[in-house]
Amino acid sequence: PAFHQHVFSQPGETVAVLNLGGMANISILQGDQVFGFDCGPGNVLLDTWCHTHTGQAFDKEGAWAATGQVSQALLTQLLSEPFFSLMPPKSTGRDLFHAQWLNHHVQAFPGLAPADVQVTLAALTAQTCANEFLRHAPLARQLLVCGGGAHNLHLMHLLGQCLPKVTVSSTDSRGMPPMQVEAAAFAW
Repeated sequence: PAFHQHVFSQPGETVAVLNLGGMANISILQGDQVFGFDCGPGNVLLDTWCHTHTGQAFDKEGAWAATGQVSQALLTQLLSEPFFSLMPPKSTGRDLFHAQWLNHHVQAFPGLAPADVQVTLAALTAQTCANEFLRHAPLARQLLVCGGGAHNLHLMHLLGQCLPKVTVSSTDSRGMPPMQVEAAAFAW
């Protein structure tokens, strides 16, 4: 969050920076006030499911997910995870969001096509990140996205749908490629 403030803050504006790596974490930049926390899974479940069902390490640009239909029933069940209702500070990781967690939920929906699960996982990431944005930065009008998820065009589209009054864009729009933000933070 301190690095995000240094690089991306705008005087007089609330800006949010969303890192979509394995986990999704958000930094809220409100003048001198800065805080950040984990929202939930970013790419970890998407990548796990994609690898299991396609053999590919990830769903390039979200193209496979875009062929599916969101299962509202599965999404509702996934959103019932208690982590999502916790207030910050909060942190999570692969100790909670892993293949067994996912399989436990998916087994209740045996008729779902793998692409439908993939797009539902993308919707989970988008919805949980949007929920945290709206809860903690309701006046912000810009969400800058970095990490590998910034290259998932379908996920970025879903974020935009969840936040119709917000400009959702890659950190490229502020002069820093999304895959360089984390490395630059460590160097800083």
